[in-house]
Amino acid sequence: MSENVHRLLVAWEALGNPDRWFRPEGYHQGLTLCIIDAIQSTGSHYNSVRKVVGRYREYRGDAAITDGTTELLATFDALGGVEPWAREIGNQRPASTRKGAALKAAVIQQVARNLHDDGVRTTGDLQVRGALEPNNEALRLATKKLWTGVEAQSSGVTWHYALMLAGLPGVKADRMVLRFVSRALNGVEVSPEYAASLVRDAAKLMGVSATDLDHAIWRKESGRPVSVDPEDEQQPVLEESDGREAGNR
Repeated sequence: MSENVHRLLVAWEALGNPDRWFRPEGYHQGLTLCIIDAIQSTGSHYNSVRKVVGRYREYRGDAAITDGTTELLATFDALGGVEPWAREIGNQRPASTRKGAALKAAVIQQVARNLHDDGVRTTGDLQVRGALEPNNEALRLATKKLWTGVEAQSSGVTWHYALMLAGLPGVKADRMVLRFVSRALNGVEVSPEYAASLVRDAAKLMGVSATDLDHAIWRKESGRPVSVDPEDEQQPVLEESDGREAGNR
């Protein structure tokens, strides 16, 4: 065990009993909601993300839960393009702080189109393409490029988050996770990639899902309760999505 992983394990004792952690459920049946949530999360408060997801669900009704890229792209056509979609469903926010940046709605449409045209149309397709398996590396990287090649997505933060929302274990090394890891390492600044690797290694040693540990850290750093009240007899709450803000990379 590396010294840094050991320090993280000590820090994570403050997160309490993993059996009682709140756990994100994600959108394991709907690629559309994975795409919308992940891309809307950058630089946004979680309530803003929930509102956009909620408007899409209201627009599509019960079908929203299983919508894939075919259905998502059809909503852009039905509403008349990116700007009407942003007014009706999105929030007309730009994808970055760069002057003239495209709307997040435009990024959502382009990511959906890239994935769709390459045959990634459901969460099942994304799970196959995004799996961390040695014999799948080339396909995974090629699929990742379809996402990260779109404006303001090059860091890969939203890509990894979408995989988590689709049900694949992973770590979204946003500013909350970076802050927690840095503090555990006595203030040493770390890259998102290294922070994510430390979280994954620690999760293995703890015998918990990397996604669950990532979510517990986020809740701790954002001032939310990490665990269900010990006096509450209910099981840990499954949250539809953590609606996290990715921050500006």
